[in-house]
Amino acid sequence: MRYLALIYGDEQLWNSDPDRREVIAAVDEFNRRLTESGELVTANGLLGPPVNVRRTDGPPVVSDGPYLEVKEHVGSYFVIDVESYERALEIAREYPGVTRSTGALELWRLMH
Repeated sequence: MRYLALIYGDEQLWNSDPDRREVIAAVDEFNRRLTESGELVTANGLLGPPVNVRRTDGPPVVSDGPYLEVKEHVGSYFVIDVESYERALEIAREYPGVTRSTGALELWRLMH
């Protein structure tokens, strides 16, 4: 089963985090371990700002998004391919961006 993990964070908090370099190193090690086990499919950071394309009453409109007041945003993601939901949760609980920083992770099962 494949899962998408969306990594959320507050850019202002992240930029002021004195342990940021250690967290980045821990994420690199996390990614290395999952690559070696064959469970990591891909991992990438996202560059913003994102745009929102939405259709309401007419043709699709492009905007900066409906979340202008929200401080947290998706900053990166990874995709894993694991044997069970329990293993996916185990990996999510070990992610250094959650365990060693102020981020959050959202886990989605992917359709094949």
